[in-house]
Amino acid sequence: WKLALSSVPSPSLSALAHNYDFSTSAASSSPSASTNSNPSEVDKFSSFAGHWWDSRANPLVGMNPIRIRFMREVLLAQQRQQQQQHPRHDGHNDTPASPSSLPLLHGKRVLDIGCGGGLLTESMARLGASSVVGVDASSHVVEVAKRHSFHSGSGLRSCDDDGDGENDTTVENGIRYIGGMTVEELANHHWHYSQPQRQRRRRLSENPSSETNNRDNHELFDVVTALEIIEHVPDPTSLLRSAVSLLRPDGILFVSTINRTWKSYGMAIVAAEYISGKVPVGTHDWNRFWSPDEVERMVCDVEHGGDSGSGGATGHEEKYVMKQVGLSGMVIQPPFVNLKWSLDPLDTDVNWIGAYQKQRVR
Repeated sequence: WKLALSSVPSPSLSALAHNYDFSTSAASSSPSASTNSNPSEVDKFSSFAGHWWDSRANPLVGMNPIRIRFMREVLLAQQRQQQQQHPRHDGHNDTPASPSSLPLLHGKRVLDIGCGGGLLTESMARLGASSVVGVDASSHVVEVAKRHSFHSGSGLRSCDDDGDGENDTTVENGIRYIGGMTVEELANHHWHYSQPQRQRRRRLSENPSSETNNRDNHELFDVVTALEIIEHVPDPTSLLRSAVSLLRPDGILFVSTINRTWKSYGMAIVAAEYISGKVPVGTHDWNRFWSPDEVERMVCDVEHGGDSGSGGATGHEEKYVMKQVGLSGMVIQPPFVNLKWSLDPLDTDVNWIGAYQKQRVR
């Protein structure tokens, strides 16, 4: 590693450690919600858009199945817990009904933040989600996602509204892509993007003031994902809190990123970018990597007001907290050239993924 470090035009580990203040956020400033994107980062991923689904060029293609495995495990655990708390019966005896044979995400709404070319977005749709919204700051990479998701034979359907209200997000496997937008902008103007015009017109006809009210449950998401995105934005706290604001009660936020350790510098930057060339040089900035503890504080150390519209006539506002309900490392298995991944809860030194549930304050 010493030879490798001395041969690449990158800051030394000691220089990085000297320049990084571990007592402060890696983001030196807090941009406004509408500008929480770095133009150079957006351009970087836009230029890479044509290779998004190429497993030889994009390590996320190989990583995606292990991300899905972790998410399935967390969601299945949540499903089992809900069944224990609220057992269903088959109507003939007192034996709890057998687990549903429906797809894991059947009837659920999913938001994929930083969707890129649609790797995870498509996976969520194929797991049976009733609708999936993919949002990305790069319009160019979202066009790649659309072309890949909606080609003939993909089995996936677009939820994009053509203006006449004929397309509807109630279809299974429906995907809506939104390019050139941050999640903060989506949260601020959520009503205009979460539903097709037909549903908006129906709701407005029933309640003309509804757009100014707190969000109702059906406007929110059961699952929100922010995978491999927070290390690429100026203010990750802003992104994560906007993500939480779009989450239904009992919904789950999934976050994955890279830990800020000596090991991650050696593997995610020196090895991945300079030695193997599996990742374009300059893709990552070690100063913007985040540890599980740091992300947990960003997500969980805030009490969130109710967005579910469940306050009732008394005006009482529900309060929610986020609680970590899952954590695992995502580890590359040797030989590293094959980019084979596995989950390891004991090794979060480099890539890791966490799950956080929105729970009512009792």
